[in-house]
Amino acid sequence: MRLIRKPTLRKYGVVAASTALAVSGLLAGAGTATAGPAGATNIRGVDPGDTDRMIERLCNQEASLTGVSGALNVETGEFKTQDEYLRDVFGLWKPAGPWELFRGWCGYAEASTWSIKGDTVRTSRWIGNKGSADDKETFVSSYSTKTFAKKSVGGTISLSLAKSIFSGTVGGSAGYEWGWEKEAKFETRSEKTIPPCRQVAVTWTPYQRVVRVNPVFHVEDYEWNKGDGDRTAHSWRDRGYRTIYSHGYYIDGISDKLLPNGQPDGREDKIEEKLDPKSCVK
Repeated sequence: MRLIRKPTLRKYGVVAASTALAVSGLLAGAGTATAGPAGATNIRGVDPGDTDRMIERLCNQEASLTGVSGALNVETGEFKTQDEYLRDVFGLWKPAGPWELFRGWCGYAEASTWSIKGDTVRTSRWIGNKGSADDKETFVSSYSTKTFAKKSVGGTISLSLAKSIFSGTVGGSAGYEWGWEKEAKFETRSEKTIPPCRQVAVTWTPYQRVVRVNPVFHVEDYEWNKGDGDRTAHSWRDRGYRTIYSHGYYIDGISDKLLPNGQPDGREDKIEEKLDPKSCVK
C-alpha cells in the first residue's frame, strides 16, 4: 500500500521517507498486533485506552521540525499531548511512573478503495402536463461533480488537510475514475414524454470512488522509567515495530468518478409524480 505524506513539514509533519515506514523487526510482545497499510502495526485492542482517539489527537497537533509528541499511561490508557503532560502530570518532558513518552512523525497510508453509488439528485425543474393526452417537453438538466472527505474519529476534516492527503498522490494512482478536485460539469437537453396529469423531472445518480487512508505514526523515540532510570527505544513500547496505526481511525475521500473523456460518470433517470386531478383537464 502507498503512503500519502503531508506536503508541509512545519504545519503537518512528514514521514521523511517511505522506507522508514517498514516494520523494523519482529513484533516481540505485541500480542495480537497485526501489520497493515504501509507496514504499520495495528495497536487497536492491543494497547490500553482508546487508540483510535489517541492517534487522531496525536496526529492532529501542529508539528514542529522535530515532529509530534505524546504521552501514554500504560496502566489506564489515558493519552496526553506534550502540552497537556507538562501542564497536568510533570513539569519536565520526562517519563514518570506509568506515563511513557514518544515522539515521531505522522503520515497517511492508503488502505483500500472501492466504488459506490452517490445520492440521487434532481437535475432539472419539474414540468407538468395538466392536459388529457401525452405531452412532450425539452428538459434542461445540469450537474457538477462533488468531492468531500470525512473522518471516523474526531471532528470534521479541514479542506486543506483533505487536499494534502488526496490530491496528486492518490489521484494519480487511481486513474481517470478518481475525480478529486477535477471538477466537471454537464448540461444536457432531452425531449421526454409527460403523461396526462403528471409532472416529470430528470435525476442524476453519480458513480463515486472512495479512497480510505489510515493515519499512521512513525516512532523516532519511545521513553519509559520503571524505577531503574530513564530508558529509550526507537520502536513502539520497545516491541520492535517502528510504525503504528489504529484500525478504527480512518479518513475517507469521496469523489465522483470521471469517464475517460472527462465527463461525470453516472446514470440519468426520468421521474414522474401525479398531479392533483382537480387541476387537470378531464
